[in-house]
Amino acid sequence: MVESEAQGRLPGINPVSVVDIGSNSVRIVIYEGLSRAPTVLFNEKVLCGLGRGIAATGKMNEEGVERALRALKRFKALAEQARSGTMHVLATAAAREAENGPAFIASAEEILGMEIRVLTGREEALYSAYGIISGFYEPDGIAGDLGGGSLELIDIKDKTYGDGITLPLGGIRLSELSEGSLTKARNFAKNRSRRSAFWKRDAAGPFMRSAAHGVTSPVCTWK
Repeated sequence: MVESEAQGRLPGINPVSVVDIGSNSVRIVIYEGLSRAPTVLFNEKVLCGLGRGIAATGKMNEEGVERALRALKRFKALAEQARSGTMHVLATAAAREAENGPAFIASAEEILGMEIRVLTGREEALYSAYGIISGFYEPDGIAGDLGGGSLELIDIKDKTYGDGITLPLGGIRLSELSEGSLTKARNFAKNRSRRSAFWKRDAAGPFMRSAAHGVTSPVCTWK
């Protein structure tokens, strides 16, 4: 069987790989090509726990760093085997907040042979909005992206969106700060979220509408 006839391959396009370096897991997804609704050829996730301990020490977990770097070596090999012509690598809360984040990113870039984009909290929220808008018909509401280190929220109305915010309410962070207590975690989440103007009510509906929707109430980002 010639390469152009391989299962899952369309003529004239090349597979695209996306690597997500998160606070809890590191994942690779290899898509058949770049399109509105691409077919997934391969999807693998490794639980590394990069965000463990950041709330207390300010640094990424050393064992998690080692697991993540091993996973990235495997991901590079998988992408090459799939003949992926393009790879996009994104890192989120753990990498941008940790004291040893820059050193980890440098090691990861050396392994992958390419630059890694470390997203801001607002960029995470924006990409969440893009995903909802591309996948749902006339969406209207608040999109939330809950990770291990942070929670991103963004207001969406059809094809428009407001300013996203990021809150330190990720699963790993909450578990550590609350010492495993659901009551403490709930109270911490309530206190943090109440400090954000994102939840203020107005005449536009149950949630605050951003400037993109004709309301100029402030949107806050908490680090």
